Amino acid sequence: MKKVTLFFLIFALIVGGFFLWRFLKADKATPEEVFDDYVKQFSEQDYDAMLHAISEGELEEYDYDKKSFTDKYDAIFSGMEASSITVLSKELLYDEDIEAYEGSFKVKIDTFLGEILASYQTAFTKVDTEEGEAWKVKWDPSLILPGMEKGDKVSVQTYLPKRGEIRDRNGNPLAVNANVYDMGIIPGELGNSKEASIKKLSSAFDIPEETFNKALDKKWVTKDSFVPIATMPVDFKPESIAGKDLPGVTFQTGKTRYYPEKESSAHLIGYVKEVTGEDLEKDTDHVYNEGDYIGKAGLEEVYEKRLRGKKGGIIQIKSETGKRKSIIKELEAVDGENINLTIDSALQSEIYEAMKKDAGAVTAMHPLTGEMLALVSYPSIDPNLMVGGMTDEQWKSYSDNPKLPFLNRFSSLYAPGSTFKAITAAVGLTVGTTFPEKKREITGLQWKKDNSWGGYYVTRVKDAPSVDMVDALAYSDNIYFAQEALEMGAVKFEEHAIEFGFKEDYKLPIYLKKSQLSNKGINNEVLLADSAYGQGEVLMSPVHLGTAFTPFVNEGNMVMPLLLADEKAQSRKSVISSDVAKTVKEALIQVVERESGTAHNLKTTKAVLGAKTGTAELKSKKGEDGSENGFAVIFDADSPSILLTAIVEDVKNRGGSHYVTVKMKPVLDDYLAAEKQ
Repeated sequence: MKKVTLFFLIFALIVGGFFLWRFLKADKATPEEVFDDYVKQFSEQDYDAMLHAISEGELEEYDYDKKSFTDKYDAIFSGMEASSITVLSKELLYDEDIEAYEGSFKVKIDTFLGEILASYQTAFTKVDTEEGEAWKVKWDPSLILPGMEKGDKVSVQTYLPKRGEIRDRNGNPLAVNANVYDMGIIPGELGNSKEASIKKLSSAFDIPEETFNKALDKKWVTKDSFVPIATMPVDFKPESIAGKDLPGVTFQTGKTRYYPEKESSAHLIGYVKEVTGEDLEKDTDHVYNEGDYIGKAGLEEVYEKRLRGKKGGIIQIKSETGKRKSIIKELEAVDGENINLTIDSALQSEIYEAMKKDAGAVTAMHPLTGEMLALVSYPSIDPNLMVGGMTDEQWKSYSDNPKLPFLNRFSSLYAPGSTFKAITAAVGLTVGTTFPEKKREITGLQWKKDNSWGGYYVTRVKDAPSVDMVDALAYSDNIYFAQEALEMGAVKFEEHAIEFGFKEDYKLPIYLKKSQLSNKGINNEVLLADSAYGQGEVLMSPVHLGTAFTPFVNEGNMVMPLLLADEKAQSRKSVISSDVAKTVKEALIQVVERESGTAHNLKTTKAVLGAKTGTAELKSKKGEDGSENGFAVIFDADSPSILLTAIVEDVKNRGGSHYVTVKMKPVLDDYLAAEKQ
């Protein structure tokens, strides 16, 4: 037992001696060690730790205690948004004449205005502590920022850039910065009952009481503060509430993002919203601050970097009286870039109005240049409500709408139905199985190749005993094109059909879902027959479908869509020969010209039109009673200026594709009339 006790006694003495040595060594740190520690803690922005290296006597001389010291550093460097401080060099010198140490170090401070280079000078002093003399940094305000003296303040001001605007081909606004009134509350003017006043204001402005309470409960709020509650609509005038008993309400002028076309362009233009905590976490470049706005959808999101511009600002030292002493860093704000589109906002708006009451999408492009003239999805949302935040009732009206107003339909995929027959005809003409004068003898409204198809059959609407290619396009004969596809075979059909834009990178700033000719290849006759008239597994976006028709207008060359006015046209891709293009184009004109053509109601004296209509059945198997989507692809044939692609959902028992052409005819008439002026 004595040996064990002796062992523990020796061990305790060794450990205790070690810690005593470390304690004494720490108290007798050399100037080099103190200097290194001070610079290290400063670069790490650990201001509490810096205090251990500083002489407290100097702090008192400049009217600082430990808390006000760390608060001062925090306020200045957080105000500058100092994300990092990098030590570039440091040096400690000893002056033998005066027996004193002097340190110097140079740092790079990364701020919201970029890099700041700062050079610091430090002196050292010996102070008495309870453990004896110790070296400490002799602190003064110039160790916050060079040039600072007692009473000085650091002023940080941000210069906000003007967000770039989005305009159409004619300079008409699609997304602009508008003057508005910000409604706010002066807490001290709410009256005797804060709760009753908030309840009254909530009812008057249709803003939840919770919004008022959250704003008024923020730490910075005083009784005289202007506490912003909501941005008022662009057309709001403060005099409209004159005479109403609205305690504490006041207004300040401000700016907001405004979308004058509202719902008609929402899915294309998108909207901005105030940054969230998640946005700030992702912002590794420290571009945004709380309260900033960021593009959240559409082109506002895609072109966020170009539109937002670059913040500027000034970091300066001011005297106690507010007089500028020096500028540490100043950078002018760079306004955001304006974006000019090929879109015709008047056409966009007219199409949107024409689509009212029906879910669907319409795209319009110039078939020679590829310029997108309209991209419409209906129903839609008012993006102006997204900027300031919707009320619960507004959100519910959108989210509960069965027609899904948040869904962007012009970039969604649909089975194109009989519009695809124009492509099948072009493929057949190219591989040599289809000829304009070639007749097919077909009996009845149903057909199947043989009994190997079981109960599956192809149907058509018009019972015509003898059908050629032009007839089949004009009357939209499924059986004719199913038989043509079977004759050319799946390999040739896929090889040539896929060239009509199924593999293209559209290089548009809008997201397009990837179209497909089939899921995993056309591997059976039934799928081949269905694919020939745009059913089966064929899926295309309205943008792609319109693009696929451009070869018929461009002598066989497919023109890719453009959306930016200053963007150069993409190179044209030869898809079919000029002879094949001309043959299909003339047949598509007959779809309009013939009295029995499916698009004859589009016929006009204003222009010669070509078109292909279609309906696509939505059901899982033959014999089911499914819904139908209606399609129309229309272009002016002689002097091409517009190619319009429209899809309307759920047209069954409402006229099918005829319902679509009825909607589009006034739009086309107006556009073509304007083009001739």
